[in-house]
Amino acid sequence: MNERLLQFIWQFQYFNKQALHTVGGEAVQVIHPGLLNSNQGPDFQQASVKIGTTVLVGTAELHLQTSDWLKHQHDGDANYKNVVLHIVWQHNATIHAHIPVLELHNRVSKIMLQQYQQWMNNPQLVPCAGTINGVKELVW
Repeated sequence: MNERLLQFIWQFQYFNKQALHTVGGEAVQVIHPGLLNSNQGPDFQQASVKIGTTVLVGTAELHLQTSDWLKHQHDGDANYKNVVLHIVWQHNATIHAHIPVLELHNRVSKIMLQQYQQWMNNPQLVPCAGTINGVKELVW
């Protein structure tokens, strides 16, 4: 797993959203994942989530581990004051009581992760070139 893949998974909502909850046990509903931010600051702008009965709109930050928040020094950075959800691959530390944390590692298809790994380790110029024969002519 890397942060760019995690961003892709979040942006296109490629995870199981059934009975979604924060690591603290609060129900989560993703209204809008936000817009990918290619500039300084949180990964997604204008995200909208419902935590419990409260709708929150702001930014969303993604990390491989919860503790990366401190490692990246977001705790003292004003760019991160409007984060409404911290999305992590693995929750490994409680570092901010006021920002809900959503852990995704048990909610992403293992098949999708295996396919990604296979493509990234493929030496061909176009990683999925070997699957071209399986594409129907009408689709092609």
